[in-house]
Amino acid sequence: MRILIIEDDSNVRSFLQNAMKALRRGVKIETAANGADGLKMARRQWYDLIITDYHMPKMSGFDVTLALRQDGYTMPIVVVSADPDTEADALMAGASLFLHKPVSLENLRYMLDMMGL
Repeated sequence: MRILIIEDDSNVRSFLQNAMKALRRGVKIETAANGADGLKMARRQWYDLIITDYHMPKMSGFDVTLALRQDGYTMPIVVVSADPDTEADALMAGASLFLHKPVSLENLRYMLDMMGL
């Protein structure tokens, strides 16, 4: 399984990366520190799952999700944010799921199980 994590906060990015490795053995994870770089990576390489922050420099997770959906990408995209007001927008842009920060290991396990990953 290949996962792309797009997150500008290095601590959160590291947590998500380590958590996903702990939950799924053999997972291949790539990361991007902003939405613009993440979008480029998603367009170059297929991922089984994308996890993106909502608020980021250069390009938001909303914009990344919307761009990928408009391009016809169908992989699950999970948007995370500490701002509960962004949930409806993220889902409207095409996010498969919205998780509230702080994200827990249990939230991630549930997400993976729910998506069959």
